[in-house]
Amino acid sequence: MKFVILTDTHFVAAGRRLYGIDPAQRLAAALESVARDHRDIAFIMITGDLAHWGQREAYERLQSVLAAAHVPVHLLMGNHDRRAPFREVFSVHDSDEHGFIQSLRVEADFSMITLDTLEEDGPTHAGFLCEGRLTFMREALRAAPRDRPLLLFQHHPPFDTGLPHMDRIQLRNGAEELALLSEIRKPDYMFMGHIHRPISGLWHGIPFHIQRALAHQVAFDLTTPSRIPGTLEAPDYALVDVCNGRIVIHQRSFLYDGPTFWLDDNAAQDR
Repeated sequence: MKFVILTDTHFVAAGRRLYGIDPAQRLAAALESVARDHRDIAFIMITGDLAHWGQREAYERLQSVLAAAHVPVHLLMGNHDRRAPFREVFSVHDSDEHGFIQSLRVEADFSMITLDTLEEDGPTHAGFLCEGRLTFMREALRAAPRDRPLLLFQHHPPFDTGLPHMDRIQLRNGAEELALLSEIRKPDYMFMGHIHRPISGLWHGIPFHIQRALAHQVAFDLTTPSRIPGTLEAPDYALVDVCNGRIVIHQRSFLYDGPTFWLDDNAAQDR
């Protein structure tokens, strides 16, 4: 079973740009690439920061662009999002009994839990899992079948990544999340956004993938603590293939329009 991950679309209202780019154009290009090259995927997951200022107009524009998707699209909340205007536009999307945008889905080849880490009234852009969301997570971990891999999706990483300006706005109670995972069940893979950089590794034995943003990127800066450096590096999406006990993740730079050539072509090597 295959799916595509995008993150940090940061949509703005029609007619506006963000840091010199139009996020709608980037998402449209990503969807075109996915529809052309990955007709066999089951869904697309966008792991938060859907709209830059959480405006209804931005969600309306996002909904309009997503209408071109050839498969279902699952949406998570990020620190830039706002639940009320999101629900006004995406009224039939996931919602638990407490009103958070999160769910447990059991697919043929894996189960997946999506978490809502948005702290809407928080003083910073850090994330948080309140008691209601931790209760949902506890119940979902117990309900997920043990006969297939478990994938966990959330916006905020619950750990340091080495980027000090982003680590100060990570999930505030990552230790509580880890304790719950250690007590009940650790996922086979975690997928996150928020950092605007491609990062992978292990967190207490849990493999993780942080997807590069669709909109602007965060610069590779391991020293600046107080301000977030940005770049306009090209975006990409991830194609995830879960099959027969393996999980393979491919990164696709869908805006690359340069040359292609055969690596065993002597003429190309001598060019």
